[in-house]
Amino acid sequence: MKRNGEVVKSFKEMALDWKVPYPTNRYCNPGASRPSKIEYHQHCVPSNLCKIIWSLTECHGVVPPQPYYEACVASGCSEEHPSTECQSMQTYAALCGLHGVCVDWRRLASGQCEASCPQDQVYKPCGDAKRNTCFSRGVVMDTLPSQNSTSVFVEGCYCPDGKILLNDHDGVCVSVCGCTAQDGSVKQPREAWEHDCQYCTCDEATLNISCLPRPCAKSPPINCTKEGFVRKIKPRLEDPCCTETVCECDIKTCIINKTACDLGFQPVVAMSEDGCCPIFSCIPKGVCVSEGVEFKPGAVVPKSSCENCVCTDEQDPVTQTNRIQCLPVQCQTTCQQGFRYVEEKGQCCSQCQQVACVANFPFGNVTIEVGKSYKDPYDNCTHYTCTESAGQFSLTSTIKVCLPFEEANCVPGTVEVSSDGCCKTCIDLPHKCKRNVKEQYIVHGKCKSAAPVPVPFCEGMCSTYSVYSFEASEMEHKCTCCHEKRSHKAKVELVCSDHKTVQFTYVYVDECGCVETKCPKRIT
Repeated sequence: MKRNGEVVKSFKEMALDWKVPYPTNRYCNPGASRPSKIEYHQHCVPSNLCKIIWSLTECHGVVPPQPYYEACVASGCSEEHPSTECQSMQTYAALCGLHGVCVDWRRLASGQCEASCPQDQVYKPCGDAKRNTCFSRGVVMDTLPSQNSTSVFVEGCYCPDGKILLNDHDGVCVSVCGCTAQDGSVKQPREAWEHDCQYCTCDEATLNISCLPRPCAKSPPINCTKEGFVRKIKPRLEDPCCTETVCECDIKTCIINKTACDLGFQPVVAMSEDGCCPIFSCIPKGVCVSEGVEFKPGAVVPKSSCENCVCTDEQDPVTQTNRIQCLPVQCQTTCQQGFRYVEEKGQCCSQCQQVACVANFPFGNVTIEVGKSYKDPYDNCTHYTCTESAGQFSLTSTIKVCLPFEEANCVPGTVEVSSDGCCKTCIDLPHKCKRNVKEQYIVHGKCKSAAPVPVPFCEGMCSTYSVYSFEASEMEHKCTCCHEKRSHKAKVELVCSDHKTVQFTYVYVDECGCVETKCPKRIT
């Protein structure tokens, strides 16, 4: 149905007839489109949202509600467009506003069709159809279908009271109309500011921005004479919008001579006094150098085997490296007893080599050379001899064994000691008492030894004398007999006639000698 009440079959024709006049909105242009086929259920239950049309009674007199109610129900029941009920309600409210009737239908929709506005705009259900901007303040928009003074209301997003739209496409609300600066801020008419090294002003009539480059003073001519410096154009420190020519170091223009440092030195870089180019030089590391090797202070420096060398902290003024201090190797020349320090060619320090034997005694140690003997000071019969074979030294002891000696068997006054002090000798008495041994069978009763048995016995003469004693005023006699002095019992096995064996014990003489006996007194 068109605005004049005529019912038509074309949705497009109806929609274009009800188009809201909005000349400044370039997006509201009719375009060719295929009409949508609307299908809905015959038994669809109308929603509460569509029923709001019946509560807008103040508009029923100018816009019949029935067609729009049916369109709303059809939209809600449509399978292809099930969510267009809010659009149907918005269309009816817009028609009411065109006839000067204000309806706040969204308030009755319980939040189902909330309007969304930009951050700095507010929603109004009955706003003015005339939307002035800073660029259309003199344009008067005719929104009435007929030439009368009836008020027209249009719902939508509006600037808050006291503000106006800057233009018709940004949606920015401003308190005072002005120009939009480069940074997005709004400048007031005739306002001047500086941006990007330009002086800008806001034109009051056109609200356009005009900018002119900011003038700069010319830089005086400059020549760069120092090594490594070149002319460069740079922003001034006090005024970055203007440039000046300065001399600036460019190391790429320098001629750099890198020198290799000797051992013990390290490269350093310094800046020339009259330029910016680096100068390479070598300075001492504070180390010692020997045989192509660097040594830190305190480190041992290998030299000859006869010296101990250490790197010091002292610098040699000639070489500018640290001095190396060397001291002769201290050899251990003190040897233990029986050893002697023997020097060897080609060796800094030799070794102690054994040259003699050492005998230990309670009073101390005695050194005995090879091939020589030493008599035991506590035993005249023991001698020690040192021998050497293949570098091995041996100390051997020799004990001299003396023949049995009985002074009683000696002629008085002939007893002598051998030259080494070990044994006694003398002139034996004729037929002196001595021990002899004979081999014989031992017979006892009817038993006899199976073999001859050695049987020692004593025989010989002993001294006997008689002399007058003036002290006793009588003859004094001395009588000695050849007698056993030491013996023991020995056992021998005897075989008897009945072939039995028995043990027989007899006296076995070990030593014989002259034993003094008592001489019988002779009565005269």
